[in-house]
Amino acid sequence: MKIFVDFDNTIFDTHHIFLEKFYDVFYQYGVSRSVFDDTLPHFSKTALQTGKCYSPREHIKMIKKTTGKTIDEKVFLQEMAIFLEDLEECIFEDFYAFVNQYNKEDLIILSYGNEEFQNQKIDGSGIEQFFANVIITQGDKAKEIKKYMQNFPSEVAVLIDDKLGYFVSVKELSIDTKTVHILRGDNICDNNDAFCDTHINNLNEIDDIIK
Repeated sequence: MKIFVDFDNTIFDTHHIFLEKFYDVFYQYGVSRSVFDDTLPHFSKTALQTGKCYSPREHIKMIKKTTGKTIDEKVFLQEMAIFLEDLEECIFEDFYAFVNQYNKEDLIILSYGNEEFQNQKIDGSGIEQFFANVIITQGDKAKEIKKYMQNFPSEVAVLIDDKLGYFVSVKELSIDTKTVHILRGDNICDNNDAFCDTHINNLNEIDDIIK
């Protein structure tokens, strides 16, 4: 069994602890909370059409363009890099008990997003040591799972994710799969979803389900 684990809002509290501290870096450069909140959704809306995922680099460029603010991007990105170096407090409390139940060789981070930004968050969180591999994609997670599982044809591929949408293409793969929807408070549980094998509230519930 190979367990593919999403990063944002599955392992890492992106929407709450991280986002508040992340905004503080923008605030230091005179960016109001309303401007930050108004411009942030642009990236998730356009990612599928443009293939451009969110990054602080592109976000500050957009803010400069829409507000006319004079911000030194180089200095801003240096401050952001320093902030991203220490993110351990953003890891959900149930993570460590979860990873200690499995062999490192069976655990893979599978994250969607900008490669540089995702790598910075993963490095800053200090959790890479618990995984055999880290895969960052700007495309379909199912394609990455299929590619990885070519080396393990007799094993089951498990995907744990907070977004139901990824499960559709995973269930279309011609390999044995299990899809686990984790509910972290902001996402909606649809118990009738045909592509989700089960729902959990935290990672501590996974052991009885997938073994």
